[in-house]
Amino acid sequence: MTCLIIGLCAALGAAVHAQPPQRQRMPVQFQADRVYLRPALAHVGTLRFYTDTGGAMVIAAPALARLGLQPRTPTDPTLRAQLGGDARVIAMQSLGLAATIPLAHAPMVVVPAMRQLPGWPPQGDGILGQAWFAGHVWTWNYPAKRLWLDSPGWAPTGARAVPLGFPVDAQGKRIDDFPRIVVRIAGKPLPLLLDTGAETYLTRAALAQLRDGGPRLRATSMIIASLFDRWHREHPGWRVIHKAQTGTGAAMIEVPRVRVAGLRVGPVWFTERPDANFLKVMSSMTSAPVYGSLGGNALRDLRMTIDYPRALAWFMRGR
Repeated sequence: MTCLIIGLCAALGAAVHAQPPQRQRMPVQFQADRVYLRPALAHVGTLRFYTDTGGAMVIAAPALARLGLQPRTPTDPTLRAQLGGDARVIAMQSLGLAATIPLAHAPMVVVPAMRQLPGWPPQGDGILGQAWFAGHVWTWNYPAKRLWLDSPGWAPTGARAVPLGFPVDAQGKRIDDFPRIVVRIAGKPLPLLLDTGAETYLTRAALAQLRDGGPRLRATSMIIASLFDRWHREHPGWRVIHKAQTGTGAAMIEVPRVRVAGLRVGPVWFTERPDANFLKVMSSMTSAPVYGSLGGNALRDLRMTIDYPRALAWFMRGR
């Protein structure tokens, strides 16, 4: 869940997609455990989208200007009320993308620029969020740096399966497609948003303390401030870096071990976030409360398959 789109998530619901006939490798770049999609345009060039299972559908105004496209005012009164009177949207189908990736039917919200927070670098042309992933089966192979769109009902062999939570209405219909997963930290279950787009932009001082050779802009996991403080009290040996994030001054804490589907991963850095970000905002869009997010820095050694229709995820090690 990126900083830019936290206020947009509630306005953009799940989408309906046509299922692929066979497995397709997506045109992606992995950068510091974050995934960018680079789809070709039907005529010339490419676009660059940040992919984010915890995010909304967003496109930057300069990208539309390059394409010679004009956004429109939302026609859906509910959407217009949620986004505000000045909001502009555009259909993904109108971008002229070649037929190599699925197209979400949820509208893309137009923003002035793809910059998460003041002081952060620009990040491509837009975000493909939960409505783009919805309705499909996907495999992220983090060690091999590949993203696959899999056939309906496909499942990996030899992987560990866990249920995911998605919100539904009184009739059992899916409302949103933000995946909720339960992991274990310090022997206790912890419900989190499964959030491939969770990221941070480190201050130079924090990067100097890490000395891990990584870039300032990287994947992170997130945890609410009250739990961050409890971890700090109960586990004084866990490393903490104060004022670690550019733009917010948020601290981060290093959790030595996290169990995901029984697999041990870590150490994993968690960035501190206000309690309300997850307990009020994000939890209103998940099947039950979440206390933070599990990002790509926790998944970097794993292969992960998410079957959105069946609300299941599989994890295994290796390429």
